[in-house]
Amino acid sequence: MRGQSISKIRKRFRREWLLIAVDRIDRATTTPERGRLLAHSPNRDEIYEAMLHRKGLNLVTFSDDSIPSGYAVAF
Repeated sequence: MRGQSISKIRKRFRREWLLIAVDRIDRATTTPERGRLLAHSPNRDEIYEAMLHRKGLNLVTFSDDSIPSGYAVAF
């Protein structure tokens, strides 16, 4: 699969958790810009399970700007 912009991937899979192999990062802000979708699911645990079997720089994110009720975000 070819790399796409992270924002385009997020728009395509609304209200789902995403596992993305990062292909390009903005070095000034360390923000992932492009990547390849490895897995998607409405269930976060399925994405974390898929992440255990992957190597390299991966991003786990929720596709919408607001996190579902019951979840927290740490930076």
